[in-house]
Amino acid sequence: MKKIICPTDFSKTATNAVEVAALVAHHLQASLTLLHVIHLPLIGTTETAMEATEVLETQKQHAIEKLTHICQHLTQKYGHGFCAYDFIVKEALLADAVKNMCRHDSFDLVVIGTTGGGNSLEEILIGSNTQAVIEGVKCPVLAVPAKTPIQPFSHMVFASNYQPEDADAIRQLLQLANIFKAEVEIVHVSHKESTDGQSKANKFRENLQTQLPDTTLRFQEIIHPDEVDGLKKFLTTTQADLLVILKKHKGFLSNLFSQSLSEQMAYQTKLPLLVYHA
Repeated sequence: MKKIICPTDFSKTATNAVEVAALVAHHLQASLTLLHVIHLPLIGTTETAMEATEVLETQKQHAIEKLTHICQHLTQKYGHGFCAYDFIVKEALLADAVKNMCRHDSFDLVVIGTTGGGNSLEEILIGSNTQAVIEGVKCPVLAVPAKTPIQPFSHMVFASNYQPEDADAIRQLLQLANIFKAEVEIVHVSHKESTDGQSKANKFRENLQTQLPDTTLRFQEIIHPDEVDGLKKFLTTTQADLLVILKKHKGFLSNLFSQSLSEQMAYQTKLPLLVYHA
């Protein structure tokens, strides 16, 4: 990962995400681009069009001033080194802007702040924007709740359902973990104990160890009637500081580790959620 993009609306949640993005960029020796989008107003007449243009220009200038200050702050905090900071201001919808930039400018990671799950307009918009970004891009997305601490990751939990595609995501995660010197734990939640389930688990582990012979992997099997609740309860007993899931091609919203998990885990806790794409 050499190019990271982080949208910001200058809210507390977004500001925290920017700090996390800068920390990740610092460890990965990657560049960080901040993105601020300005929504186009509805224009009814020529007169309102002129007024809207003036408002947009004012908003752009204010955004540029804020982004310049943020980049200066990050440079002072982390030094120049391998990290480069820049920013872009666009007139667009957030999800569309991020999707197009990832496609055309080859960004490797999106870091986005999220609260969600609340009743305020900000929480609703941030939550829906995060979901739209995850759905729209092909690169990994790191969703950062407002209360995520600004510190290096040390314990990463990968939620697996023992699918073949998980192996590639775990391989990518291990590369990231190696940079942070973090431990990785692979967790699977089953409805109940069964011979078939244990056989599938053993086969997955054996195949994974064959593909990653020089890696010591930790596995945790959890029995719980509800996968999401089982995972939530497990995470409350660990010191995990990053939850990792894989978005399957068949549809994120219909997958177990999808909307319900991202809302219940990332939106309502301080635990960031890293989403890989199959």
